Amino acid sequence: MIRAISVLRDMSFRQKLWAIAIPVALQNLINFGVTAADTIMVGQLGEVQFSAVAVANKFTFLYMVTSFGVAGGCGVLAAQYWGGDDKQRVREIIAFMFRVMTVVTLVFAGLAFFVPQHVLRIIIDDPEVIAEGVRYLRIMAVGFLFFGFTTAVIGVLRSTGTVKIAVVVSSVSLVVSVVLNYGLIFGNFGLPALGVTGAAIATSTARVIEFVILSVYLFRVEKRVAFRLRDLVRRSVGVGRSFAVHSSPVMVNEIGWALANFTIGIIIGQMGREFVAANAIATLLVQFVGVAILGLASAAATIVGNSIGAGAQGEARRYANGMLVLSVLVGLAGFAAIQAVRLPLIGFYEISETARAYARQITHVVSVNTIFHSVALVGVLGTLRGGGDTKFAMLVDVIFVWLIAVPLGAAAGLWIGLPIWVVYLVLRSEDLFKGLAVLWRIPRGRWLKDVRD
Repeated sequence: MIRAISVLRDMSFRQKLWAIAIPVALQNLINFGVTAADTIMVGQLGEVQFSAVAVANKFTFLYMVTSFGVAGGCGVLAAQYWGGDDKQRVREIIAFMFRVMTVVTLVFAGLAFFVPQHVLRIIIDDPEVIAEGVRYLRIMAVGFLFFGFTTAVIGVLRSTGTVKIAVVVSSVSLVVSVVLNYGLIFGNFGLPALGVTGAAIATSTARVIEFVILSVYLFRVEKRVAFRLRDLVRRSVGVGRSFAVHSSPVMVNEIGWALANFTIGIIIGQMGREFVAANAIATLLVQFVGVAILGLASAAATIVGNSIGAGAQGEARRYANGMLVLSVLVGLAGFAAIQAVRLPLIGFYEISETARAYARQITHVVSVNTIFHSVALVGVLGTLRGGGDTKFAMLVDVIFVWLIAVPLGAAAGLWIGLPIWVVYLVLRSEDLFKGLAVLWRIPRGRWLKDVRD
């Protein structure tokens, strides 16, 4: 523990940490601002509309996490090749990522556009909520065609230390999204009042603009990796095999975890629109503290991966132990922050008293769980992935949620009928077990793996 704390005094470590963590945290903060503004504005329309968007966004979240899995898997390879100064290999990895994302995007956009009612009916059996959700999700399908590529490119560039462009993209997205949402949801600025349809149009428009800005930057401006359009058609020799061996566990990890959370959304949906609305508020608070947590996790993945790629395994281990201490501190700060804002936030929403009571209960659970969530996220998404220990990270991230959280949560909520806060606690219990696994794994150092051919 003393050695881990001493790492925090290392100026080189702090410089690397802040160079990545602060821009990523700033990007996450801006993204949170977009989500918070959208959620609060839609929340003014009523509980049906609020629940409809919340349910539709369960599918959006599944797509987002799958895209993040592609980026994370390719990022594991890119970080270590970048540390070894092999830029050509990094360009080949980005080209491969585009091919994978094309398939993923077409699948999700197709489902959202052609069969949205079937997607939503899996989650909730409420005709009013489904009708509103279909209008929202079908328009969001257009945004899917662009959003996945943006997420994946930003993720891979982050592994090379290129993070400022993400802040620019998110800043523009924030302005576009907030202005259009305010105009199209309520009929301001001379625009029609379209309700949830307006929210979907605003969000999809922001996604298109994000993609355009990032594409211009990647193909015309960025000089460190120097990826250009011609690289898209070049053959990526051996990248597919490396991805299958070392990175596919990351994709399986993300998809398995996302499906589990989709299933949790189904469990919550079957317990009524009040629980759905309360969970949407709790999710917003998770995203709020995730601003700092994901920034730290991204820094951990990049710093550890680059160190291993440069052949500095001892340095990578020292940095990992320092990240472990920081994850606990950030988790404690997150607990305090949620306790400070949860009640005022609940007051913003036009929801029933039942939903409001549920929200007060489960946001308290969220605040305590944040401590374990921070340790788990920084350890699994950051250190273990950056260190090449993708198979262990996959097992930890998927097993606990599928073997404990989902089945026990379903039993508690749908069969036994326990109080809402108990059901929610069980559904989110994965973070406790993942956090304990991380605390056991990282200090032993057996996660250090060089994934380069």
